[in-house]
Amino acid sequence: MIRGQSATPGRVPSVVLALLSLLAAGLALVPAAASAQTGWSGEIAVRAVESERDLPEGEEIDSSGIGIRGEIGFDLEASRRTRVRFEAEAGGFDYRDSTRKSRETYGGTASVSHDLTDALEFRLQARRIENIAVLEANQADQTSVGARLQWESGNDRVRVSADYRKREYDLGAPASGDGYRVAAQYKRRIGAYHWLSIDLSHEEMSSIESPSRSYERRVINATYSLPVAKRLRLLPSIDVRKWGYDARIAQGDPAGDFRVDRYAAPGLGLAYGRADSGPFFRAEAEYRLRQSNDQRFGQDGLWIGVSAGYRF
Repeated sequence: MIRGQSATPGRVPSVVLALLSLLAAGLALVPAAASAQTGWSGEIAVRAVESERDLPEGEEIDSSGIGIRGEIGFDLEASRRTRVRFEAEAGGFDYRDSTRKSRETYGGTASVSHDLTDALEFRLQARRIENIAVLEANQADQTSVGARLQWESGNDRVRVSADYRKREYDLGAPASGDGYRVAAQYKRRIGAYHWLSIDLSHEEMSSIESPSRSYERRVINATYSLPVAKRLRLLPSIDVRKWGYDARIAQGDPAGDFRVDRYAAPGLGLAYGRADSGPFFRAEAEYRLRQSNDQRFGQDGLWIGVSAGYRF
């Protein structure tokens, strides 16, 4: 892509055609047996962000603005234990900062899930998404492949996953990066809309053409869902992150070390709606207590996000 531009209209049809080809290939796998089941699902939502810290390169979309996103999925139950899903997504985000152009994204995902036992599920997934904001660059295209193992019994669920990601950065000179992400999640269901979730992840990205994009990041997140009325719940949370770059000298660091950032973000959310269908609403507020050995990136700040939409 041309630096500073959103995905051009000429590229949209190629993405759509690729997704339709992928979907057609999946439909060709449908067994002739009448027992095969299919279904469609989708979601459309608008989102607004207000952030005291509008950084050109930050935590994904950290800057203030408003956006819209849509997703449609097709599910195929190929057998009693095997399911196939295809998804297509598109969205846009209009930054309040006039120096940043609006962003348009397009992508698609294909996944296959298989029940190894009644409690153990294995999933393979491939995904392509264009023109996204990532930690190390304002705009990038990403292709990823990954696997996930999930164990669920009673009210307990454990997930472990690993993904390999390849990124092409939207820079003046061609540059790319690749790396992996490993993650684990434990979720305890206490009752209807009442649960506790703990997430851990570690990721690395390396770029030969643009070494300043190389980084390593660790994340710990805990979220508690407390029902307060029918389909309405409070979501207190804590998010702790640490990341460092392989080739970015920290400005103002007496030792001249590479940049290392940390933050702890206590948050509170309010959510309404069902997980599978119908209208939904979610409002979140975090106060991000941030530390950095680079004097430009150590400011604390309030972050607020509001989204509303419909699932069908």
